[in-house]
This record gives sequence, C-alpha cells and structure tokens, in this order.
Amino acid sequence: MTDEMRRHLEARREELIAKATRRILAENGPQDIQAEIAQIEACSKLLSAAGPKETHDRAWAFVVAVACVAVAGMLWSFKVPHTDVSASVDTESFRATLAKPWRIDNAFHSARVHAERLSSIEAPNLGLSINQASGDAWFALEGGQIALQTLETGTGASVEVLSDEDEVDIFVGLQPLVGKVTVTGKVRVTAGPRSGEISVNQIHEVEIPETLEFSVQDPKGVPSQFSIHSPGKWSLGRPQISAVSFTREEVREAGERVLTSGIKSGTVRFNDTAWTVLELREGDLLSLHSTEAAAIEARGEAGLIHVTLGGTVGSITVGDLQSPKQLAPSYLEYFYNKKSLGFFWSAIGFFWGFIWSVRRAMSH
Repeated sequence: MTDEMRRHLEARREELIAKATRRILAENGPQDIQAEIAQIEACSKLLSAAGPKETHDRAWAFVVAVACVAVAGMLWSFKVPHTDVSASVDTESFRATLAKPWRIDNAFHSARVHAERLSSIEAPNLGLSINQASGDAWFALEGGQIALQTLETGTGASVEVLSDEDEVDIFVGLQPLVGKVTVTGKVRVTAGPRSGEISVNQIHEVEIPETLEFSVQDPKGVPSQFSIHSPGKWSLGRPQISAVSFTREEVREAGERVLTSGIKSGTVRFNDTAWTVLELREGDLLSLHSTEAAAIEARGEAGLIHVTLGGTVGSITVGDLQSPKQLAPSYLEYFYNKKSLGFFWSAIGFFWGFIWSVRRAMSH
C-alpha cells in the first residue's frame, strides 16, 4: 500500500467515525449507523493488514539521535587549537624561535666575555678590525668592567640560552646578528679570524668607555655564540616568539647527540579549564607552539633562567623525553568553563533533541 492510499484510507475512516458520531449525538438508533460501522471496520482491517505506517518521522528521529551523539562525541574528543595558559619555569636551558625582531639593551655586566663564529669585529682603539667572510672570527675580553650594550637579530632567528652558576651562553642562528660591547678599566683583548688562531693579544687601560662592535651577516649552519662569565642578574626582556622549549643538546659517548631537559621546577595553569595546576618536575619536557600572542619574559639569577609566560598558545607538550603527551582542553571543556551560558542552552537543546528522537522512534 502506497503512502497516498494509506492517507486516503485513514482520512475516509476518520470521516466515517465523525459521521457516525454525529448520528448518535442526534439520537439516532444503533441500527442507523451500521453501514458506517461496517466501513470503519473495513478501513481498520485494511490498514492493519498493510502493516505499520512507515513515515519519514522515524528516519528523522534516528538521524537526530545520531547527530546529537556524534556532536557530543566530537566536542569531547577534539582539542581546541589554542588555549590560554600561565606558566612559570625555572630552567637551565631556554630555546625559542623569534616571531619578531628582538633586541636587548644593557642586559649583561661582567669582567669576562667571549664570542665565537662572527663575521666582523671592530674596535679600532682596542686594536681590533677583523672581517671574516667564513664567519669563524672570535674575541675574548677579560678584566675591567664589560657590558653587553646591545644584541639584536631578526624574525625567524633561533635563540638558545644556557645558564649555570658561572656562565650564561647565548646562541643565535638562522638570521643576521649585530651587537655592541663597552669596556672600561684594565682589560685584556684577545681575538682571531678563526678558531685556534690568535691575531690580537693586548692589554689596554681604558679610562673612557670603548665600544666593540660585532656582527654576523651571513649565518651558517652553526649558531654564533656569546658567553658571559659570572654575569649576576640579567634579563632578556620580552621577546615575541613563535615557539619555546626548555631542552638542550648534550654530546654523550661515541659522539651521540641527545636532547635533555633543563627544567628544574615550574608550574603550568590552563586558564580555559578547571584542571588543577600542573607541577613540573626536574627533567620534565615542556614545549609550547604558536606562542605569538603570549607575553614572555626571561631573566636570570643564581644560575637559573626564570621564564614566565601568559596568554594564548597552540599545542603544548609535557611529560618526559620517553613519554611526552600533548595537553589541551576539549571543546566540551572549553565551552563548559568559558562559555557557560551558551553551554547551558546547548545542553538543553541536546537533551531535548535526543529525548524527542528516542520517543519518536519508539512510537512507531
């Protein structure tokens, strides 16, 4: 039986029932409605013999139920691409990729510094004028009062900082680098055009601060290095970076190079969820990506680098080097914590749709 025939038969049955009802209400006797009763029974038997009514309602009910469960599952399973975090880390190593040009001013003061893998070194009053296209030039200053006045590089540069109680090492690669150092007092100046070769070895008495300028114009595969011995307190300012981690490369037996964590302690708070604060242990792995919108500050004291980060970041990897895992709230957790009103009405819509679909499916 087609749907159209069924509709006509149901309509005819309803019409006969209404007609018989009117006759009874008009005080006609039962014998007066026998014909209608017979037709009503015939219609009912035909509809019954044709089987249950197949309508689109049942299919729609099934579709709605599946859609509700699927949406809930996706919201629970998929992670948000960006999340708001607050992190505070004490570490011996810090690696970053710059999202914008970076410059530090008057950041380090020491009585001993040296730099390696440079293209040019210029300080005429200190007897220095080296230009080395291969980028292997170096210099060392010892004694007096030495200050790193400026150090700057461009977008996309890799920056790595290593720190211990006696020394801070800054490695810069992938982009050109320029810097200035000022010296006063009695200082020994040593320099050369390439590693292991000394072209200048002099002692100077400097009463008026002298400036030494250095640069790397064509960076090679190996980063340039600037080292400050016993630097005291220092700060790298607030660089804008696109990725940050707290690993360092170590050379082990047989020349094997491995990455190890420099983290000593720290915490990470996920501000988009009700998760408890994540406590970092010594040796834990932590890396953050897509950090352009986050505010980052790095400063040094007592041999460690104290890094604070706050704002929106992308993927976050935590754990140890053997079993790292990515952390981020699901869309469901995010909506529950940050969009509570929308989550409330969405939950009501979900349960209404699910219950409606179940009832419709069971009613046929």
